[in-house]
Amino acid sequence: MLLKSALPVALLLFGSVSFTAVQVRADEHIVMILQSAYFPDLISVEMGDTVRFVNASGSKHTVGSSEGIWSTDMIADGAEVTLEIRQAMAGRFHGWTNSLIEGRLDLIRAPLPD
Repeated sequence: MLLKSALPVALLLFGSVSFTAVQVRADEHIVMILQSAYFPDLISVEMGDTVRFVNASGSKHTVGSSEGIWSTDMIADGAEVTLEIRQAMAGRFHGWTNSLIEGRLDLIRAPLPD
């Protein structure tokens, strides 16, 4: 008997709860590895975005954070590597071609949903 009376109350409570879907969108950013620079060398990213490093430097190349937190494997000339942005990736990154080249990932906060 108690179960029969609890069911309409549970349905009423469940029916009064609204769920709001938040649209999630990740962007892809492309960074060209050139012989003497990254292009662009400043990238503003959000958590979950991806950065695709495309090697057009004429030689093999790795990209890594200046703090030593992350690094790509060796990227052959003409090849590319895609990384998903995590919190620890923000800051300066660098690599070597004929000389040291540097760039920066700035982590921006996504706006809060209304």
